[in-house]
Amino acid sequence: MVPDAAHATLRSRLAASFTTGIVKGLKAAAWLLAIMVPISFAVRLLYWSGALQAAARFLAPAFGYLGLPAESAVSIVSSILLNIYSCIAAMEPLGLDDRQATVIALMALIAHNFPVEVAVQKKAGSSAVFMILLRLLSAAAAGFFLNTVLPPSTALVAIESQAPPASFGALMQEWSLNTGILMAQIIGIVAGLMILQRILVEFHLVERVTWIFRPLLWLMGLPRRTAFLWIVANTLGLAYGAAVIVDESRSGNLTRDDVRLLNISIAVCHSLLEDTLLFAAVGCWVFWITVPRLVLAAAAVWGYRACRLLLSSGKTTAPAALTAADSAPPQARSEALSLSQGDHIAVPQGQSDPQKTPVQNPDARDPSA
Repeated sequence: MVPDAAHATLRSRLAASFTTGIVKGLKAAAWLLAIMVPISFAVRLLYWSGALQAAARFLAPAFGYLGLPAESAVSIVSSILLNIYSCIAAMEPLGLDDRQATVIALMALIAHNFPVEVAVQKKAGSSAVFMILLRLLSAAAAGFFLNTVLPPSTALVAIESQAPPASFGALMQEWSLNTGILMAQIIGIVAGLMILQRILVEFHLVERVTWIFRPLLWLMGLPRRTAFLWIVANTLGLAYGAAVIVDESRSGNLTRDDVRLLNISIAVCHSLLEDTLLFAAVGCWVFWITVPRLVLAAAAVWGYRACRLLLSSGKTTAPAALTAADSAPPQARSEALSLSQGDHIAVPQGQSDPQKTPVQNPDARDPSA
């Protein structure tokens, strides 16, 4: 009887995790698609009309400092406003060698798909302006660094050419097909992630995942609570990771500071598998488009921590309740903050309330004297 009861309990817990995960996954996929679909159409239309290519000409002179031809500005702008696929397609007519392609790849892997990814990070609680500036500056620094340290080129890259749609009707047909595939992928992946998240929480497996990745998270400057979300963002991508981050932050499992640090890290470095393999397939150097991203992400987080520490040290020391609240869980933090702001403390009956006891003036005379 005991094994049967245990199996029944296990099945009920799995069923509850599955049901909750499906509901949360569909809700998260809905708001994610509400952001991605209209933005992808608008930007795709700009690319088809040639507006993006015209805008790229203003950036062309700066690319000489990166060891790149002026025309490569089109590939970077395409990456920023579209995605990795459009960047690779824009690289095809440039006749790049593998060194130049690696520089572009690293910059694009840091700065791509801003309209969607910045929007979902804003939804997750970060400043859109800060995320844009962080990724642009990181991409520029990474490109300049690679141009300085990379060895000479060894070969040209081979990129398969793909002609843009010839008419607006062809554009709509291509966009509709790609969007339908994207919608199915997002619903399946996000729902699966939410189910996995619920199972990890239900069976207390998050602690094991956290323990395994604890040394890496320390190097990256991230709290241990962000382990699962960091893994998701660096395997499946930032948009999928942001969907789970929003759910975690709303549930109170992550503090606002946890979310801020995680968003800084995954803004610079995410999708270490698929996006990296796409560029590796056309001849880019894998080491130089992977390791620098991890180093830059860690530097960004530790740099943010250092700046925050310097700014806080220059101000008046906060009350003890506020200081203790910084490292407390979200619920304890709100209680500590309310106490520090003067909320009344319940006092047992029969005892005097220190907050209401008047302060005696030592100079006052006793009227009975």
